[in-house]
Amino acid sequence: MTGFRTRNQRITNTVGHVELLVVTNPSFSGPMLIANDVVDWVSQGVAYIGIPFGFTLPEDVSGQAPRMQLKMDNVGRGISDELERLQPGSETMAKLILVARDTPDVHEHVFYLPVTVVSISGASAQATCSVDERNRQAACKLIADPFTLPGVF
Repeated sequence: MTGFRTRNQRITNTVGHVELLVVTNPSFSGPMLIANDVVDWVSQGVAYIGIPFGFTLPEDVSGQAPRMQLKMDNVGRGISDELERLQPGSETMAKLILVARDTPDVHEHVFYLPVTVVSISGASAQATCSVDERNRQAACKLIADPFTLPGVF
């Protein structure tokens, strides 16, 4: 068992951890690099802006795909400027990285979250993370028929 996991399973964790979030979209000027803290962090030479955020875990609803809600502060950090650049049909991905506070260069756990819906209010930005849209896509993006591939027929 790793030291990170051992410390987090104790009753008192003297070190703690930080969640780092990387949100990417082709429409953005660059990836959004956010640390779940009030201070900025540097991990593996990359600077993350300290913005508190949190997740609402998915509910177990019959007949509906699980959806997790991501909520972050939207006060003076330019998040709304980046989110307003989103183009229809573009894919937004969030990468959640867990690091220990004493060793921020070691990425202990990495989770990939597809973001489907984004909304902005005055003080916060919310996003829905779900794989439902990705699971409903067709396996074949191009179907061979006389119109798309006339040389085959």
